Amino acid sequence: MKVLAASVIAAGLTLSALPAGAQERVLRMDDGLQLTLPEDWRLDEAGDAPFDATGRRRVHLVCETRACKHTQETCTFVLRAKAVAGANDAARLADLYESPLTRYARLKSVLKSTSKDAEIRQDLAIRRIGERDWYVVETDARHNYKSGYFAETVIDGTYLGATCKTCETGEIRHQGGQELLMSLRSDAAKSAAL
Repeated sequence: MKVLAASVIAAGLTLSALPAGAQERVLRMDDGLQLTLPEDWRLDEAGDAPFDATGRRRVHLVCETRACKHTQETCTFVLRAKAVAGANDAARLADLYESPLTRYARLKSVLKSTSKDAEIRQDLAIRRIGERDWYVVETDARHNYKSGYFAETVIDGTYLGATCKTCETGEIRHQGGQELLMSLRSDAAKSAAL
């Protein structure tokens, strides 16, 4: 069983081990959100502050498989403290990039975050991943830089963004990150009932 440093637990994150022989762990975040971490992924406690300058929670995850020594795959999840306005989660998600200006700004931002001369590999669109819809855009970096997989969703009014990066250059990229996105669950409804 992995034990987190007290500073991480105090920041509102807990990592629960499953019974002996289980191959995954559950990372519980704010607002009843949780991710299932495969055995070879870990919470990176070094250097990352739990909150950024705007008050958003940041959770940085690192892959440690033999293959990841080459691909250097990582994922960073960001939760906004302020609830997203809208009638329901589908409407809230659709409103994130309703205007051409916000779409343009997002594409410009992900290209800048990837590398100089990066290209869009998969255009910004709503896609179904696991149990929910996500706004997704994928970039292709120039040689010696990491390509990016950027996904955003709204769950019970809470914004969750994910940035996964890898040095992998093949057709199949960001598998670990996509598995993490598919594992996302919300126990907010269960918490509200208690």
